[in-house]
Amino acid sequence: MSAFGRIQNLDRRIIFLTVAAAVILPLFFPFRLPVAVTAPVQQLYDVIEGLPAGSVVLISMDYDPSGAPELDPATLSIMRHCFSRDLRVFVMGLWATGVPLGMRALETVAVGEYHKQYGVHFVNFGYIPGGAIALVNLGADVHDVCREDVYGTPASEIPMMEDIKSAADFGLVISMSMGVPGSDQWIYYYHARYRGNLATAQTAIGAPKYYPYLQTGQLVGLIGGMKGAAEYERLVGNYGLATVGMDSQSSAHVLIILFVVLGNVIFWMEKRRKK
Repeated sequence: MSAFGRIQNLDRRIIFLTVAAAVILPLFFPFRLPVAVTAPVQQLYDVIEGLPAGSVVLISMDYDPSGAPELDPATLSIMRHCFSRDLRVFVMGLWATGVPLGMRALETVAVGEYHKQYGVHFVNFGYIPGGAIALVNLGADVHDVCREDVYGTPASEIPMMEDIKSAADFGLVISMSMGVPGSDQWIYYYHARYRGNLATAQTAIGAPKYYPYLQTGQLVGLIGGMKGAAEYERLVGNYGLATVGMDSQSSAHVLIILFVVLGNVIFWMEKRRKK
């Protein structure tokens, strides 16, 4: 058997191990490949940059752990950007599964990195039931919907809530969303009635649906999947999970392309040899 024939009949387990290595190694030894920042991500960054210090950014945790690999990096990067600009962060969620994810993100960034004070610089009201109805009421009277935080403290006893009464008091609303209820409800029932700046972060499969809302001005920014999160990490100068994930994904894609090209070359050479 020729050399090309031996390669063509290579044990598939070797190929699987090679692909596994291409995926795993960048997680421990990241390449930090260059990431081009797209306009929707840049727009969201610019909006946050333009908010005056002390402005309130509402982050709605509308996803579950299955969406965490794509949406957690975006959440962390947005929080880092907000706290670095001395903005206040108001966290809630339309998904009950988003509550622990929001708490973990705040512990990591607000407490662990920026040493912010709960109730003064950030607050977490956890799961807000009611979906679309809750959003309609939230815009009219925040205290009517968010009566107690995740620790059972009444909103009236939280210093940060003294000047947050309605939708007009939020400088920006961001829905970290992977389904329903989520960004659709924020657009249809909250933004349509109260206006203001609204943005979203989506899983890669859900992001294309929301580009028309950027064109109409209903969204001021969009982070799509891990790629979008990696772009935001680049903008804030904190290379995290999304950048590492894109390195891993890119190296695996390059390897697969090489395998396809090599396979076709070997097939062509063997066919030519037999003739």
